[in-house]
Amino acid sequence: MVFTIAKKLNFAFLGLTLVVLISTLGLARWSFEQGFLDYVNALEETRLHLLADSLSREYIEAGNSWSTINERRFEVLLWEYSPRNSNEEGIPAPPDLMLPPPEHALSDHPPPGPPGAARSRPGPPGMGPPGAERGRPGSRGRRPLTALYDLNKKLVAGDDIPSDNVKPINVPVVVNGEHVGDLRSAPRRHFNSPQETAFSRQQWVTSGLIGVISLALAIMVSLLLSRVLLAPIRRAMSGISWLSNGDYAVRLNEKREDELGQLMGDLDRLAHKLEENRSSRQRWLADISHELRTPVTVLTGEIETMKDGIRPLDMQQILSLDQEVTRLRHLIDDLYELSVSDIGGLRYTFGPVDLQECLAAAAESVQFRAREQGIELKVTGEIDSLINGDTQRLDQLFVNLLENSLAYTDAPGRVEIALSQAEGGVVIKIQDTPPGVDEEECEKLFEPLYRHEISRSRRTAGVGLGLAICRNIVDAHGGRIIASPSVLGGLCIQLVFPASTSKSGG
Repeated sequence: MVFTIAKKLNFAFLGLTLVVLISTLGLARWSFEQGFLDYVNALEETRLHLLADSLSREYIEAGNSWSTINERRFEVLLWEYSPRNSNEEGIPAPPDLMLPPPEHALSDHPPPGPPGAARSRPGPPGMGPPGAERGRPGSRGRRPLTALYDLNKKLVAGDDIPSDNVKPINVPVVVNGEHVGDLRSAPRRHFNSPQETAFSRQQWVTSGLIGVISLALAIMVSLLLSRVLLAPIRRAMSGISWLSNGDYAVRLNEKREDELGQLMGDLDRLAHKLEENRSSRQRWLADISHELRTPVTVLTGEIETMKDGIRPLDMQQILSLDQEVTRLRHLIDDLYELSVSDIGGLRYTFGPVDLQECLAAAAESVQFRAREQGIELKVTGEIDSLINGDTQRLDQLFVNLLENSLAYTDAPGRVEIALSQAEGGVVIKIQDTPPGVDEEECEKLFEPLYRHEISRSRRTAGVGLGLAICRNIVDAHGGRIIASPSVLGGLCIQLVFPASTSKSGG
């Protein structure tokens, strides 16, 4: 059996519901029983207080003694304050509405019974067996054991309260502020009467029905919630399946603000990136084949003409062939260097580098070519920081950038190089005069084999790999390279390198 996420969610919901139901119903049942018994005991204590007031009057009438309180009189008083003959506050009913006392309470002699049971009194007709009304242990009566004790803890009347772990309800009998005796009653800790037992059973049945209904509702809600919660996950799984099958055009387009929305947004961006990479790879193959076919076609055509005797094999034709071979070699070298830099295969030897000196050396190496083309090359600004870099790769970076500017700047023109210190880094800006590049195409300049086909069209043997290699070199140094339109009308290349130390600090 496979436990899917849907099944796990359903089991989790049902398990949580069962735990909550069992805990809630159990605590509610315990609270009900305790509250009901506490309520019954509170009523019993109220009746004992009223009975104590009646006994205090009996005590005064007997000349401050308990001589008139015998079993018969005590039984009559208990019957007057019993639940059947009093309201919820324990106040006795009017005489004409009061039920008659038990027959033995009107007799001067206790009823016959077994030895040791002289204090037992049968209840009224229909109230159960002897001893049931008093609530002796093991009986099912409604009134608990009740007894009157004098100051010496001696039993005056009633049923002796057994000494156990349950603290009895104790109400003092006070006459004129003087303590003359105690009324004690055994507290209720269980349901005793058939009515109470039936009521408790009914509560259990009701609780069971509530639990079954709640569980059924929980099952319905868990099925609905699992379907709702798993629907976006299923859509995401379908999207991933499409991507794995090569369908990169799929888009989920989920408008959600939660974690699933973020996941689906990431899947859409992944599909877009994969589609871009596939298009870029296809364009790479087409561009490379085109760039390779051009010199090969020229070489083939010239060789065929010489073979056919149309052109003589002289030094001019050899130089023409050499030019095409050189161009082909440069293309192959650039492709190799770009592929090596993409996989991190270029070797770097890092150390403290003064960018100002490195950039000045690169500018000096292309100065003669700039003058020949009628382009002014100018370097401004100073920096007081060193970076951690590779001098050879940085020379390659600056020469590539300057040659790119010279190749795509009309004469007479100008190329300006500005150095500045930024917070925690060094900034280099290389700007040239027209022709320029549209802002939306600036980022594409760093793609391999990309060339702007209008204003900055190809004018040299370059094939559009220089800026791609430059970006890899800058990334290896932990910097950033950004292309944007120049204020001079051409292109602006901005380089940002993190500074390591200052020149003055060594």
